[in-house]
Amino acid sequence: MKYDYDILIIGSGSAGFAAASAAKGVGRKIGIVESDIVGGECPSFGCVPSKALLYSAKMWRTANSLSVFGITVKDAVFDFSRAVKRKDDLTRGLAGPRAEKVADELGIDVLKGRAAFLDAHTVNIGKKKVTSDKFIIATGSIPKEPSISGIGRSDYWTYKDAVSVKEAPRRLLIVGGGAIGVEMATFFASVGSSVTVVELSSQLLNFAEPEISQLAEESLIALGATVMTSAEIIDIVKTESGSYTTRVNVGGGIEETENDKILFALGKKPNISGLGLKAAGVETDGNGRLKTNLELRTSVKHIWAAGDVRGGMQFTHVAHYEGSVAGFNAFSDKPIKVNEKIVPRVVFAVPEIACVGETEETASKTMSVATSVFPISKLGRAYIDGETRGLVKLVADKKTGKIVGGSIAAPHAGEMIHEVALAIHCGMTVDNFVSVIHAYPTYSEAILAAAGSIQI
Repeated sequence: MKYDYDILIIGSGSAGFAAASAAKGVGRKIGIVESDIVGGECPSFGCVPSKALLYSAKMWRTANSLSVFGITVKDAVFDFSRAVKRKDDLTRGLAGPRAEKVADELGIDVLKGRAAFLDAHTVNIGKKKVTSDKFIIATGSIPKEPSISGIGRSDYWTYKDAVSVKEAPRRLLIVGGGAIGVEMATFFASVGSSVTVVELSSQLLNFAEPEISQLAEESLIALGATVMTSAEIIDIVKTESGSYTTRVNVGGGIEETENDKILFALGKKPNISGLGLKAAGVETDGNGRLKTNLELRTSVKHIWAAGDVRGGMQFTHVAHYEGSVAGFNAFSDKPIKVNEKIVPRVVFAVPEIACVGETEETASKTMSVATSVFPISKLGRAYIDGETRGLVKLVADKKTGKIVGGSIAAPHAGEMIHEVALAIHCGMTVDNFVSVIHAYPTYSEAILAAAGSIQI
């Protein structure tokens, strides 16, 4: 049978574009289907605008601390509207027409509309039926919605709303202490909002080492935020003035908070509504995540899935990585497998937080571990910069001596973590690692010092 496309990719975000690029080959006809903005949400509502706002906040904190370095700044003011304009200027054009131009240059057709499978080789796009030999589903994710008494959709923000606001709220309640919650708390607390963070689990950033999570909490408190862990919202009542009274169960005691805005940062769920997966025979788990093997093939042999729609690590770089793997595997007789053990996680807090590989807890389930924690306060670089809050923690397999995980809280942690990721990827032992000379004075010396302190 002759199909309209050799491969049709549903979704044009990081995973979709990476898949299309990897799938390119002489004579192959490739299409990308997009129901919203071509290029996905990251450039418009995700990582790019949030990091732009966070950088403005960082510059504001820096401006307020310059006197320590002998610099006097008179009448410094944080202009929220100008920070927003800068963010908008940076993000404008990253998606939409620019992304469509890239697709055109790659020789990829862009099909506008929502795709719904009619069968395993046919999708409906608007009123048009389109067939394809192969498919990659890369539809991303959408914010999880709260189920809390007294609140409707018009009463709260998602992360998309938070990066689109024109002014900072006076009092902001953030529900959820994951990466998004911590980053948004960092931004709004830095620019003057009274921020309260409510997290159901016993720590912020529940994927991180306890030492890292504790530091994240302390850092938010230092910015003026209130942090409630092991806390559950009972109800939210909208007052006559338009503010919100929230009752929170904290360790069996009831606390009330008054807030002007509420941000629900409860994570994201796969965006699969209306895809017609049953018609295609594509299976999902109980949480709506597409079931795939490590080659990213779904339950249907000619359909793959990549990015947030799989429900794994929901980061732009993971989506790009998985998209590349799926696009390659779709036309390869030697498919490759994804390896999420080397995926770095970065939270742009104060200081930056980055993790890769195993934590002490997860590693201990399968091996005898050795760990080491080194505070960056012992570094010359930290003293020079006045940035002494932070640490490096490494986890190693006691039997083999190999480094299996690392966590960093420090300035530039997001850059530093790749050294640990490379060590894990290459199977480096602690002895291998400590033989690498690190320049002085640098923050990376903390990684070397942590490795040198591990007792195998």
